[in-house]
Amino acid sequence: MSTSLSYLHQQRGPLDSVESAAYEHAVLGSRLHADRPPPETGISRGEWAHACENLVRRRLLSRDEDGGLTAVHPDVALSILNAPLTDEIREREQAMAANSRVLQSIGRRLAENGRQHEGVRVVQGEKAIRDEIDSAILRCATEILSLRPGGPRSTDQFSASEASVTSIFVRGLRCQFVYHHTARANPGLTARAKAVAAYGGGIRTTAASFERLIIFDRRVAFVPVDAPGADHAAAVISDDLVVEYLHRTFTHLWANAVPLELAEDQMDEVSLGTRMAILRLMAAGLKDEAIANRLGMALRTCRRHISSILKGLQVSSRFQAGIRIAQLGILADEVADSDQSGRTDISPLW
Repeated sequence: MSTSLSYLHQQRGPLDSVESAAYEHAVLGSRLHADRPPPETGISRGEWAHACENLVRRRLLSRDEDGGLTAVHPDVALSILNAPLTDEIREREQAMAANSRVLQSIGRRLAENGRQHEGVRVVQGEKAIRDEIDSAILRCATEILSLRPGGPRSTDQFSASEASVTSIFVRGLRCQFVYHHTARANPGLTARAKAVAAYGGGIRTTAASFERLIIFDRRVAFVPVDAPGADHAAAVISDDLVVEYLHRTFTHLWANAVPLELAEDQMDEVSLGTRMAILRLMAAGLKDEAIANRLGMALRTCRRHISSILKGLQVSSRFQAGIRIAQLGILADEVADSDQSGRTDISPLW
């Protein structure tokens, strides 16, 4: 297990302005005292003491025998501040990877030799899948839940017809959608979120990896499967136990995802989540195009992130990056799930 787990229970979030000022003074060589704020800062004694105590608690300052405070190096401070978030992302990724393995195994068994099981039907062909989804929308009475890993797209084999999509809003169905963080770059997503929110639903994003999924009224679910001899296939699941399991999977991911309209101080979490997702796929040996497809981002955007990652690691090649990542233990104990790396997004509804 990564040594950074020791910081999991520390205070999270960015430094505030007073903490930043105190840490900067300490880093630049000014040994601090919690009860004596430097006059040039204009910070009150109470605010200064509180900030210093927070910095000590977060291990960015260490207390000497005489009560003076000394700062750790900024590189160490960055690792300390990011460690809780990195470990939390790792745990979510591991949980999602475990769920993906279970679902993929179920999907393979369902599609094996084209056999149909009680409570499960395998539908093959783009039009057949679209017709099934349209039918499920028309029968839906309350809610639609959907995991959409590659971001919003206009048309594909897992989408609904325009008339069915319109009926979702006419009938006031509640929708909850989860995308990958990279979908935030889509200019139409914010407007879509407002439309969904008007009926009590919402859109969230996450750095976790997940498979496509649609659940209607906790009664029927759609998951993509690899059926022999078919380019496109989906399992339509009505078995109560399986649908309930898929619903719990969605609920867990939704609870840990970030609302689309988030506070400014949460943007760093989204950015870090995207970088960590790219790092994992790089470590799994995926090329730029496969990473972009997996995360639903433009190839140019993906390459810009990769370039930034290489620069941050102070290396010039992927090989050097792999060595550096191993040295730093950034991806220690990660579950690398690259089985679905070549699949592009097939968005469920529009």
